[in-house]
Amino acid sequence: MSSRRITRNTAGELRNLAEKRIERLLKLAGEVFRQYPERADRYVELAWKIKTRYNVRLPSHLKRKFCRKCLSFWVPGFSCRVRLHSGRVNITCLRCGRVVRLPYRPRALSGKKRKAVNRSQLS
Repeated sequence: MSSRRITRNTAGELRNLAEKRIERLLKLAGEVFRQYPERADRYVELAWKIKTRYNVRLPSHLKRKFCRKCLSFWVPGFSCRVRLHSGRVNITCLRCGRVVRLPYRPRALSGKKRKAVNRSQLS
C-alpha cells in the first residue's frame, strides 16, 4: 500500500479550492433559504465539514452567516434576532438560543455633520 504525500503546492491549491466551495455553498444557502430553509442548513453543514477537513479559516463576513452551535443559516427576522445593546450587536439564534455578542462602534461623523451636531448641542 503506497502512501500519498501532499506537497505544499497541492495543499495550498486544495485549501484555495475549499475556500471557493465554502463561499459558493454559503451563497447558495442565502439564495434558497426562503423556499427551502432545511436545504440552506444542509449547505451550511457541508461548508462546515469542508472548513474543518481542510483547516480553512473563515473571513468575518462568512462567520456571521450561520450559528456555530446548531449550524443553521441566519436570516435576521426568520432564523435569528439582531439587537443593538450598549455598544454591542447581539445576535440570537432562534433555533438553539445561542447569543453572539459582537462589539459595535457607530460610524464617525464627517466634518460637516460633526459641526452641525456640535452646534445643535450648544443651543
